[in-house]
Amino acid sequence: MLDAAILVGGSSSRMGSDKALLDRCGRPAAVDLHHVLVEVGFDNVTLIGGDGSRFADHSVIHRVDTRPHQGPLGGILTALEATRSEWVLILAVDLPGVSKVDIEKMVEARRQHPFADIIHASSSDGPQPLFGWWRRSTAQTIDRALSMDRRSVRSVVGSLRTEHVEFESAVLRNANRPEDLG
Repeated sequence: MLDAAILVGGSSSRMGSDKALLDRCGRPAAVDLHHVLVEVGFDNVTLIGGDGSRFADHSVIHRVDTRPHQGPLGGILTALEATRSEWVLILAVDLPGVSKVDIEKMVEARRQHPFADIIHASSSDGPQPLFGWWRRSTAQTIDRALSMDRRSVRSVVGSLRTEHVEFESAVLRNANRPEDLG
């Protein structure tokens, strides 16, 4: 069984509009990523964070963060607590360069690294743990970090057994401002 969670929380203040609703292939970005993940073969795809009413017109599952205002770690924890699978593919909605081929590459990578806690994307620009597989058991580490008011994804990643999968920098470039889209 393949589970994925698309992180759609965050205020998108630098973008000036909701990143999850930005156009991607004629659909809201979150909805398009959902369709791509289903096309790849994911059984359960959940949008995590923010107000779910944004997606009321679409056939998607949405969960509110169980730990609101905790940044991406809160969203990851919500996804891990909601799954019955050993692994969840985490994907931030603000990575417009991620394609079906890239997701398929990550599916294959999970098979190659059975002992890792996290298998995340990386490029010459550095790691991108918001496109990667997170083992359900990492929820304990995340919960502990959040309980101590530590919200750094990279700090949590650094404390776990981690493997990375190399991608071109353009695939992993965040879209934080309108000019990042073009």
